[in-house]
Amino acid sequence: MLLQHMINGLSIGSVYALIAIGYNMVYGILELLNFAHGDVYALGCFVVLGLITAGINPIPAVAAGVAAGYLLNMLVERFAYRPVRFSGRVTPTISAVGVAYIMRNLILKVWGPETYPLRLGFRGTRIYLGGIVIGTLQIYIFFAAVFFMLLITIMLKKTKIGQGIVAISQSIPTAALLGVPVNRTISIVYGIGGALGVIGGILFCMYYDTIFVGIGFALGTIKAWMASIIGGVGSLKGAIIGAMILGLMESLVAGYVSTLYKDAVIWLALIMFILIKPQGFFPSQIAEKI
Repeated sequence: MLLQHMINGLSIGSVYALIAIGYNMVYGILELLNFAHGDVYALGCFVVLGLITAGINPIPAVAAGVAAGYLLNMLVERFAYRPVRFSGRVTPTISAVGVAYIMRNLILKVWGPETYPLRLGFRGTRIYLGGIVIGTLQIYIFFAAVFFMLLITIMLKKTKIGQGIVAISQSIPTAALLGVPVNRTISIVYGIGGALGVIGGILFCMYYDTIFVGIGFALGTIKAWMASIIGGVGSLKGAIIGAMILGLMESLVAGYVSTLYKDAVIWLALIMFILIKPQGFFPSQIAEKI
C-alpha cells in the first residue's frame, strides 16, 4: 500500500514540477512572483479543450495550446511586467494579479464555470504487480515530465540562450553590458514558463480527466508556490524536488488520513516547515538564482 501511494505521489509530483519550474525560472531572474502564471496556462489548457471540442486532432490541439501559453506569457511580460520591472515589488505584484483576473474572467466568459472532461483519445491500461496497480497513463505522465525537466536543464547549461538566462539571473546590468539581449531573453523565459505550465496542466487534466476554471489558481498559484517554498524559491533543482515531496505528501495524507483533510494537513505541515527551514532545502541556490 505504501509503494502504491508513493507511485501515485510521484506521478502527480512530476506534474507539479513542470509548473513550478516555470514559476521559479521567472523568480530566479527577476525575483518577482508571476501570480498570473497559473491563469495563463489555464487559458492555454482551455484552448486545447476548445479545439478538441471543435473536432481538431488532439496532437495539433495540444501543440496549439502550448504555443498559446508561450505567446500569452510573452505578452504578459511585455505589457504587464516590463513597464514596471524596476518599480519595486508591490507594483509588479498588483499588475500580475490584474492580469490573472483578466485571464480568469476570459475563461469564465467563453467556457463558463462548469467542469469539463478533457480526453485526448488516449486510453490507458493498468499493470498489476502483486498488490500494486500502475496505470500506463501514470508512467507516460512521469516520463513526459522527466523529459521536459531534463530538456530545460540541458538548455540552461548547454545553449547560448541558457547561458544568457544564467547571466541575467546574476545581474541584469552586467549581462546587458556583455551583449546579452536582456528584454528578449526575459521574454523567452516567460514564454518557456507558460509553455511548461500548459504541458503540466494538460497532464494534470489527463490524470484526473477534468478541467475547470480554477485549475490555474489551484495548481499554478498554490501548488507551484508550495513546491517552490519546500525546495527553495528561485532554485530549479529545488522546484523539482519540492514538487515531488509535495506530491508524495498529498498521496500519503490522502491514503492514510483522509482526502477531506488533505489540504489542511499539508498546509499545517508547510507552516511548520517554514518555521523550521524558511529558505527551503536549497537556500544556497537562491543567492545564485539558477
